[in-house]
Amino acid sequence: MDKVNEVRLCEVSNEVEAAMVVNLLREDGIPARSDANQAMNIFGGALPFEPGHRVFVPRSMARRAREILSHYPHFKNLRNVHEPE
Repeated sequence: MDKVNEVRLCEVSNEVEAAMVVNLLREDGIPARSDANQAMNIFGGALPFEPGHRVFVPRSMARRAREILSHYPHFKNLRNVHEPE
């Protein structure tokens, strides 16, 4: 994915949530990625002082990505959700 044309869709609490969001979006054809790192598992996941993880999608698909996540009650209260123009 071209990082110049992507936007931060939202922030999630931990690596597991990041993987869930990314996989849900990819299943619907949206090439999503997160900044979660597999190395985090060494330390037992997100540490208390970490701000969470961010999920990124192509700018042109941000509105559709928000719509997809709105169908899942667990993802209705995500932080710093991108507001499409």
